[in-house]
Amino acid sequence: MLKRHFDKFLTKLIDWWFRVKTIERFLIGTGVSLLIAIFGGFPLILELLRFALGTLPEGVARLKSALETIDILIFGVAAILVISGLAFATARFVGEARAQSKLRNIVIEARGLRDDDGNPLADKVAKNQKGTVVPVLLDLRNRLDGQVIAPERALQEITSMHRSVLQNKKDGDRANLRTIYGGLTSVPYTFLTGVLLDDEGSIITYDWDRAQEAWRKIEGPDDGAQFHVDGLEAIEGAPEVVLATAFSYPIQDDDLATTFNFPRIRLTLDDMSSDGHWSQQKQNRLAQEFLEVVKHLAGKGVKRLHLVLAAPNSVVFTFGRRYDKRNLPEIVVYQYERGEPVSYPWGVSMPVAGRDEAKVVYVRSNG
Repeated sequence: MLKRHFDKFLTKLIDWWFRVKTIERFLIGTGVSLLIAIFGGFPLILELLRFALGTLPEGVARLKSALETIDILIFGVAAILVISGLAFATARFVGEARAQSKLRNIVIEARGLRDDDGNPLADKVAKNQKGTVVPVLLDLRNRLDGQVIAPERALQEITSMHRSVLQNKKDGDRANLRTIYGGLTSVPYTFLTGVLLDDEGSIITYDWDRAQEAWRKIEGPDDGAQFHVDGLEAIEGAPEVVLATAFSYPIQDDDLATTFNFPRIRLTLDDMSSDGHWSQQKQNRLAQEFLEVVKHLAGKGVKRLHLVLAAPNSVVFTFGRRYDKRNLPEIVVYQYERGEPVSYPWGVSMPVAGRDEAKVVYVRSNG
């Protein structure tokens, strides 16, 4: 632990010295330069001249004698500059340390799809964000890799996580609080987490980079990809519809047919990819496109949406956060089970449109 703290201090010191132009850097640099000049540079030049010429020229000797009388003055000036620079630097470090001690990063990590305790998100955030890290672990694992059981229990855990976040935010000044989210949980759970954290202000989002096997912050340029919408003309007068939203993988008609008898609207992203989500700007824009379709459906009389969403965790979370809890239709978000007789055997009815709490909805075979 001591080595880690030393490495962190050394990294910050190097960053401060070489990247940040500060008054203390100027003072220390000038003072050290003067000290090198009077105790290293000029004496070295004199020795080289004496070695080359055998003796010092008369003019150089007089200059040496004159400088010796003011060496003490130059040394005093250099010492004052260095001490002043160190004092300014100390004051800056103390001020930054006090400011950082007030900053708190509430780090929400949701685990559920992989039975693995490695690479905590809190450790990643601690290396990249200033301030104290407050981990909030949402552990929805059942110790069966890739499988989901006991959905009702998971809803209780998500609700408890939300309470924990709210309690942490009550304990400090909101101006000094930052919320970070990253997760690997099933689509219904992730969407619900987003819905519950809708009112928590700006949230920094991470996702798991499978190629690098590490947490990665959602940032980067928007590639401009858009949703193509199909099926809107077929929903006239339908109170319930299926909204199949394909961001990263296609959604098969055969899978939908095992579960739903409602009209289907499809949102299909240009050049679908499981690695095209590393832009928060893109996610926000596509979430708005999604909401515009939902508002259009609401205007057509749709009262309940059955959402099938194939997207990375961070995208699902963003869509959940953007869903208007008061003015949009009821929405049930479904879990996909490949190869099962019912491809979408259960979903979570979200606490929106007047519903006070989330509820698990089970589906019977459509055969």
